[in-house]
Amino acid sequence: MNNKSKFVKTIATGLLMILVSGVFVELGIWQWHRAQATSRQGKYVPPSTPISLTSVDQAGHNLSNEALNRVVTFTGHYVGNYDAPSQQVPNDGYKDLSVGLFEISDNRALLVVRGLNDGTIKPTKEALTIEGRMYPRQQEDHGLNSDTSLGRLDPGLVAGVGGYNLFDGYVVASSETTASGQLLPGDRIPDPVLVQSISGFYWQHISYVVIWWFMAILTLCAPIIAKRSNRESAEKEALAAQYARADEINHIDRSR
Repeated sequence: MNNKSKFVKTIATGLLMILVSGVFVELGIWQWHRAQATSRQGKYVPPSTPISLTSVDQAGHNLSNEALNRVVTFTGHYVGNYDAPSQQVPNDGYKDLSVGLFEISDNRALLVVRGLNDGTIKPTKEALTIEGRMYPRQQEDHGLNSDTSLGRLDPGLVAGVGGYNLFDGYVVASSETTASGQLLPGDRIPDPVLVQSISGFYWQHISYVVIWWFMAILTLCAPIIAKRSNRESAEKEALAAQYARADEINHIDRSR
């Protein structure tokens, strides 16, 4: 291989190393941006101003990010009543809750946690306006499921009732108001903003940043490492050849 071919090969190898290293750097930057977005998501505080449920969420779809933790309002009436046993209430331990299936317009419905199931909240079918905070469906059972009891707050458990098009998640009601403006009494439960645990995801993204940028540095250093390794191998081979030559000379001298 002549000097020109060696030069072209060296340039091509260098450009390839720079290209691969650049890809790794971009991947690291992408993971960095994802880490920052995850951090901002964990610090997000939803607006406290009530908003119409149907303007931020749709029945028959997964709970939207815009609806999660929002204080929503909607009007309709209850078409079913349940108890939800052994639910954890903030600052009040585990309590049985009163839950209703609430129908709004166009045959749509959602689960509403009305408050404590202690007799202070009475079943009703009159038209009401509900205001409360939206939460995601629960994944773990807290009790047994039956026609009158919900083991977890999950609209999937009432999917066969009435043929309604259900909203995902559930609402913890802070108030129930009649058409005449009267507030229904009852022991309501707190509705704090649900804080999502994002620290694990944040550090996972950061670990990927370190990995990708380490790969970028390793790619750039690869030719240097390879050249050094080849030089050390050549030196070892030369030294081995010297020893072999010396042994050969000693053998010849001894044989004379």
